[in-house]
Amino acid sequence: MLGKYPVFPPTDQEFLDPPRMEEYDVVIVGAGGAGYHGAFELSKGGRRVLMVDDKGNLGGNCLYEGCIPSKAVAMTVYLMEKVRGILESVGSRNAGAPALRTIWEDAVSHKDDVQTIRYHQHIREIKEHGNLEFVKGIARVLDEHRVVVEDLSGSWRKEVRGRNLIIAQGSIPLRPPIRGSELTIGSLELFGYRTSFRSMPDSLVVVGGGFIGVEASLMAASAGRSVTLLEMLPSILSGWDEDVVNSIGQELSARGVKVMTNSKVTEIRSEGSQKVVEYARPDGSRGTAVGDEVVMAAGRVPYVEGLEHLGIIQNGRAAVEPTMETKRKGVYATGDLLGKFMLFHAAVKESTIAAWNILHGHPVYEVNFNSIPQALFTEPEAAYVGVTPAAARKAGIPHSVVSYDLADDAYAQIMGVRKGWVKIVVERETQRIIGGLILGEAASLLINEIALAIAANSRVKDLALLAHQHPTIFESIDRAAIRFSL
Repeated sequence: MLGKYPVFPPTDQEFLDPPRMEEYDVVIVGAGGAGYHGAFELSKGGRRVLMVDDKGNLGGNCLYEGCIPSKAVAMTVYLMEKVRGILESVGSRNAGAPALRTIWEDAVSHKDDVQTIRYHQHIREIKEHGNLEFVKGIARVLDEHRVVVEDLSGSWRKEVRGRNLIIAQGSIPLRPPIRGSELTIGSLELFGYRTSFRSMPDSLVVVGGGFIGVEASLMAASAGRSVTLLEMLPSILSGWDEDVVNSIGQELSARGVKVMTNSKVTEIRSEGSQKVVEYARPDGSRGTAVGDEVVMAAGRVPYVEGLEHLGIIQNGRAAVEPTMETKRKGVYATGDLLGKFMLFHAAVKESTIAAWNILHGHPVYEVNFNSIPQALFTEPEAAYVGVTPAAARKAGIPHSVVSYDLADDAYAQIMGVRKGWVKIVVERETQRIIGGLILGEAASLLINEIALAIAANSRVKDLALLAHQHPTIFESIDRAAIRFSL
């Protein structure tokens, strides 16, 4: 599938030419977050860098069909939902307008605009880095130094050498071996660059209850669509804190989403204009779900094709040290290829660390995975970082949990939010912050402050003493922290 997209992002004519040189200081395979941030650092450090990507622009799947477009659509839908909720709470005669069912096309248009803005921004950024050469093409790694770069049409092919390699070729959607899975759609159809549904189907069956499936289900339901969510495990959001799972489950139910856990999909077929999904349950019972479209949200897996001969792939993913270097000296791997934190911001840090270590001449810097936050962009949002309360209990870590109810927060009240909480996990003996868990307004923003506290080895009193601007949602952080300090 590499090099095949319904609509290619904006690019520049010069990016279509073969690499200008035969040897580079660093060759980077892939231009998502795991590639281009490191490329910029290396270019600033005076290294000659070649970066190759089949999309012809930066941002990877995140910008083409993932985190950026999906959040642009979601934020539009949820903002309208929030405004309507505030109007309803005061008995406004405008409470019913605009209808949420009608805004999907506008939300998609906004998404297209955001993607286009960022693609043109990236073209500018590439040209601002004089030592960076970017090529639209497919790169195949031959060994720890040699890479073959080929035009998408096969009109040219060139072998180049790199003193160092950064392999950042990302991940691909997981397609479970289900009969009829070819009838499903995914993030490409929902959020792809200028390929998205201009009108959302009236009903969806979503297969997979991880964060992608849950976000898509809640978004579609908030836009007035009928949604059935099927998850083969006993719970949605596997690995997330139970309090978050329960709260998001309630939100799904409140919006009419039919959530079926312990339901393993066995077959998908077309019947007329609709799709029928058959599933089986552990007790032997079977059932069906029907929708206009079936969304496959079973997750993603590292794209390891063409790397097996390097000896860096273990259990379907690239194995690296915290420095991002593989067992092949001078060969680094970053991003989704690691199968660890398959998040854009994690990939950015991994790419940056790899670049810094190359610039330094030998591995010095390491990625602090414990301070990388994760967020669920639902309504309300949820986020965590470090050690959650449940994880601390399971690990037997002596700890305390301090919390604050967002229903008491001034900014949350202004925004019409009546529920949510902030929880900070504190190591009892040292009083250092080791984790955080947030549900509610702007959780994806709030969690970064706790992540910074973890990275800086801060004590809970450090947050308690920090004066936050009033009225902002960030006041909830020191309101939670001060409860421990007292």
